[in-house]
Amino acid sequence: MRRRSFLAGLTMLPALPLVANAAGRDLRIGIYPGTGKADILMGDFRAYAMPFAQALGSVIGATPKLTLFRSIRSVLGSLKSSRLDLYFVPPSVAVLVLDHDFSPVARVRDQATGVLVRRKGVAVKTVALTEKESWLDVMARYTLTQNKHDSLRLLNFKTQDEVALAMQRDFAEAGSLRSSLANELVAKDAFEIWHPLPTTPDFTLMATNRLNAADQGRLGAAAVALSPAAIQQLQQTIHSKVTGFVIDKEADYKTIKQAITDAGY
Repeated sequence: MRRRSFLAGLTMLPALPLVANAAGRDLRIGIYPGTGKADILMGDFRAYAMPFAQALGSVIGATPKLTLFRSIRSVLGSLKSSRLDLYFVPPSVAVLVLDHDFSPVARVRDQATGVLVRRKGVAVKTVALTEKESWLDVMARYTLTQNKHDSLRLLNFKTQDEVALAMQRDFAEAGSLRSSLANELVAKDAFEIWHPLPTTPDFTLMATNRLNAADQGRLGAAAVALSPAAIQQLQQTIHSKVTGFVIDKEADYKTIKQAITDAGY
């Protein structure tokens, strides 16, 4: 009897680690807040983003683990390791994530909008852009090409604030900005709207295809059901307008893909 009990105990041992892993499941979420919030303090980021992360983790019984990215390069570096389960990223980065076996499960309700702004009464020779491969960078390059501005000097800066400063200090006569910051600059009366950028889907929640379809669906539904308080807090972490989420597994990223290709990235 003792031998049988001992052998029975041995047959149970391989299952124990699996149970422990299931109970301790992590949901690894990476967020790149974009060129308008890349310098957000880590403490503020975690405080504001955690309700969003907890809402996602709760629907699949997982503990959220947050990663803050401060550049597109760091996002691309993380994709090579394939360690994260979710990315919440701007549209141009979402296109890059798509190519690494991820799928869109939800996106913010509001579309991405931006404009090229120029100084009034001055011929444009230099255009200030945000980080390479950012939405404002690729869509500005695309727009400049479409409008036959092929011989201009292009300068890349890390953030939108640096782009605005470059124009205010005459390092550039024009720059690419999201609509909200562009409106602030135009209100000072020294600048004007030059060209609007194409409207596209904005920040998107991307899930690894290692997660099954049911879990991907639950995560998308959790984003859509996010409370108003959690949405307001999430808004503090990214530069785009967030009024809620919608399920959109077929979001049209064709224009962004074309812009990225045309830019040679």
